[in-house]
Amino acid sequence: MDKISFSIVVATKGRVALLLDLIKSIQAARENYGGECEVLIVDDSSPEERLQIQDACRDYGCTYLFFENAVSAKRNHGARKAKNEVILFLDSDCIATEHILERYAEKYDDRRVAAVAGPLEFVGPDTWFWKAIEATPYLTCFYLPRYVPKLEWGVTANFSVKRQVFLEVGGFDEGFRRPAGEDVDLGLLIREAGYEINGAPEALVYHSKKTWIPFRSMIRRLKFYGTADCDLIAKHPDRGEVVLPKRAHMYAVYAALLFAAALISRKWLLLLGIPGIILLENVAVSLLVNRLSHEKKASFSQQMMAQLLIHDSESAYLRRCLRTGNLAAIRKQMIYYLGQYNGMLHIGSYNIWVTYGCLALIALLVLCFV
Repeated sequence: MDKISFSIVVATKGRVALLLDLIKSIQAARENYGGECEVLIVDDSSPEERLQIQDACRDYGCTYLFFENAVSAKRNHGARKAKNEVILFLDSDCIATEHILERYAEKYDDRRVAAVAGPLEFVGPDTWFWKAIEATPYLTCFYLPRYVPKLEWGVTANFSVKRQVFLEVGGFDEGFRRPAGEDVDLGLLIREAGYEINGAPEALVYHSKKTWIPFRSMIRRLKFYGTADCDLIAKHPDRGEVVLPKRAHMYAVYAALLFAAALISRKWLLLLGIPGIILLENVAVSLLVNRLSHEKKASFSQQMMAQLLIHDSESAYLRRCLRTGNLAAIRKQMIYYLGQYNGMLHIGSYNIWVTYGCLALIALLVLCFV
């Protein structure tokens, strides 16, 4: 039986050192596999960085494609240029394990399988801020292929799909111009077309923490995630579940109540209660999460930071809903994987008590001042 042929597509901009490490790891995987495997680097780096990447492509037998566009369009361009049976998408800040191609090929023995996702393991120093990131829910999707045999989508940093199926469903929706949401959308389109997506626990890549740890970079990433949530619900309305009001949304309610009380009473000191209530709410939720968590990894200060990161994404979601006029989505949550909804109900059960406490405190402040 002939081996599965692979086309590895990597979309990049800059990140020369990280990309070189990835290309070297891919070369080792190609040599171990022995079957047909081409590598396409889709790049729009600066001229100086472009020359370095082109040199690396010549040294390691990769195809260099210059394409100046959003990441979803870059991946589509690479897929259109690909010639082999299965496309494997990897991110430029990852390192492939040496037998990744064999592990992927094994999963395509089943004709019903149209796509396979592999897990990611983050590598690098465990800084204070990284521990805060680990306390958020945003890393779960990277680990799922290790534990879940059948998936509904896979993170594009380590995701393979039959080229024919990829083209059949239209590839990545280029409306997702920022790097968030397009991989979820692709997976849902594949599933809606009647195909299976499997997990390959041993098709592992290592993902650098360097591109996540800078605070500004993480804030930017989470804004993309929040925006993508709204867009995904608009495109896949059946994936949006009505939930209790998000905490970031309740902040607007707290602020509105205190502002109205200050306006009516002319007691402007009430406005100082807005940051105070928000701070107390964060303290209360952080204490509860650390107390009730089965795995207490984060310190109190790290949990506080984790909650602020969650608010950043939720606020971006709210702004996107308002900007696009998708007001019905404000009360909804994008459901990415099985079990998420139950987890949200568990967390919401004590978040709602914190909300009641904040509302009671606001009422007390108003009674004292008015």
